[in-house]
Amino acid sequence: MNNINQVDSLEKLEQKAWRINFEDGTFEIYLGIIIISFAPQLSLFDILPIPINVLLGPIIIGFALALFLLSKRYLIKPRIGNVKYGRKRKKRKQKTVFILTINMLLLFIIFLLTSSGFWDDLNVPWFLELLFIQSIFVTLPLCLVAYYLQYNRLYIIAVLMGSSIFIAVLSSTFIIPPFNFLFVFVTIGVLIILMGVISLTKFLRKYPKQKEEADNL
Repeated sequence: MNNINQVDSLEKLEQKAWRINFEDGTFEIYLGIIIISFAPQLSLFDILPIPINVLLGPIIIGFALALFLLSKRYLIKPRIGNVKYGRKRKKRKQKTVFILTINMLLLFIIFLLTSSGFWDDLNVPWFLELLFIQSIFVTLPLCLVAYYLQYNRLYIIAVLMGSSIFIAVLSSTFIIPPFNFLFVFVTIGVLIILMGVISLTKFLRKYPKQKEEADNL
């Protein structure tokens, strides 16, 4: 009986540690900056001088990755330490990697079909084609990742990211192209960053550094 209770307690501790891993908001900040990095390529490529038009997007992505890794190292790790997960959590991660791999393969197939004029032969309206591609290859995979990782806020991000290009195209009726893409991608990116900043602020208040806790005792 004691062994059962011990296993149950360990499972609860692992589940709590797993959820804490997604409470800090750093991943949302990272994704928000990544979305913003698409804007120069979609809106400003022909406006910005060479090589800034080519390098600006990758520079922003590099900044996002560096910020994510440094924040995990110096803000998050000192508060929660290192956690080794059991077989169940590891399987969830493996399923997530599998889903993303399959998604990339399917996305490549769709790219080939689009390049060959497949959609034109079916006489599919452009907005339905765009909505279908984004829903199947952005929103759905991210929702599956959110499910397997038990990462609830990712559902909201999945919808925002999956509808970004569709909204940008629709907004061209009142925002002059190509600045419609700039406006939509920056707006969605900032919204996701704000989600992350709010979560990070709550996390830092909830989990002070271990040294700070010791000083307060």
